[in-house]
Amino acid sequence: MERFQNILFASFGSKEDLAALDRANRLALANQASLTLIRVLEDLPFAASYIMPKKRLADFQNASMNQAQHELDELSAKLDASIQVKTKVLFGKPFIELIRTVLSGGHDLLIKPKIPTVKDRALDSTDLHLLRKCPCPVWIIKPNQRKPFGKILIAVDPDPSDPDRLSLHADLIKIGISLADREKGKVEVVHAWNLEGESMFRSPRFNMSEDEIQKMANDVESIHQKWIDALLEPYKDKKLKVVLEKGDSGATLVKLIEKKKPDIVVMGTVARTGLPGLLIGNTAEYVLGQITCSILTLKPKGFKTPVS
Repeated sequence: MERFQNILFASFGSKEDLAALDRANRLALANQASLTLIRVLEDLPFAASYIMPKKRLADFQNASMNQAQHELDELSAKLDASIQVKTKVLFGKPFIELIRTVLSGGHDLLIKPKIPTVKDRALDSTDLHLLRKCPCPVWIIKPNQRKPFGKILIAVDPDPSDPDRLSLHADLIKIGISLADREKGKVEVVHAWNLEGESMFRSPRFNMSEDEIQKMANDVESIHQKWIDALLEPYKDKKLKVVLEKGDSGATLVKLIEKKKPDIVVMGTVARTGLPGLLIGNTAEYVLGQITCSILTLKPKGFKTPVS
């Protein structure tokens, strides 16, 4: 993971910070990277800020900022002394201020802890906004992820006809393998494929035999296997384990992840820039909303965030 030189760590002032901070510390140390610790404090609700005397409002904000700064200083003290560290406290909507900081500071990676929600496997709203809109890679680390990432699962869906998509998946493989080398972990590459229109082929209208449909499915699987083989060609000496599974991409990937129980999933979030607010592929959003392990996500090159 040598590419990351300017890391932003999002602190939320809870015990969940510590596991993620340990990862940030180790990565910054290995890469000789700079590290910025940031805490974004939510503004008071409008009604409360409207009725509160200005002096009391200012006192409240100053006290909150001082407390947050103190906590960031305590976190900073836990980092290796050789790491160049900055701290920053801001007021506002967390995902907006985090993305603005990524843009203004030229950060190439955002690390944050996964905050427990009512449903353990659900991501919170800040996570979802960051996955949709943050231009740099986002690494969300589960609170109890103390041990090395021994099992790393890379979910890929390359398409040679789409250069941007192909480039994204090449980056996923590169980063996943780099992470495995650093953590002394094992990589497994998974890909879900399907025979489009299979249910229609089985209808009386087409009157196709099972053998004909199976041959079509085998041909499609062979095509996808060639795509994966080409994607992994630069790493053939690594002897990576590859799993191609037939089925709906979202549900199939979730089942594979639940079965294999990886420490981390590395996957792309393919942008849909034509629809406001829909800046993550349906498959990625479904999968990331279902799994419990740590995740590392990348956007395609040239992705433009709607946050300014």
